[in-house]
Amino acid sequence: MASKTVILTGRTISNGQAEGEALVTREPVAWYNNAIDDTTGVIIKNGHELEGMSLANKIFVFDTDIGSTGGALGVYNKVKNGVGPSAMIYREAHPISASGAVYAGIPAMDRINEGVPWEIIESGDWVKVDATHGRIEVTKGGKPSEPASGDSDR
Repeated sequence: MASKTVILTGRTISNGQAEGEALVTREPVAWYNNAIDDTTGVIIKNGHELEGMSLANKIFVFDTDIGSTGGALGVYNKVKNGVGPSAMIYREAHPISASGAVYAGIPAMDRINEGVPWEIIESGDWVKVDATHGRIEVTKGGKPSEPASGDSDR
């Protein structure tokens, strides 16, 4: 059975391309002040709906930022330490983590034209972000299967 693919468009915050598994929350995120561990990428904020989950190498879909201006450094440190997201998709980007995404060199987008991101993208979906061109491709249910090698007609 073929996977369903959804194409989204939005505003580019930071150019680039990335793909990976989505980690989705409708809640805002603090990038500093002991909310996300800098060495593991695990969300440690008590009571957050993603508490205990790692955003490392995920396409992180979330609402916006909360917290201080240290959040830009928080994003940068996590990416530099190899435990940050591969890309970020916001409902509405805040300048704090938007600048962190730019400094860290990861793609980021917001203001998705087709609706609220967490109503379209679910944790576990496979997401390709092309922020340079303002396009997001979502494969529902996970990474699309690739044809087995040697199965082509000759």
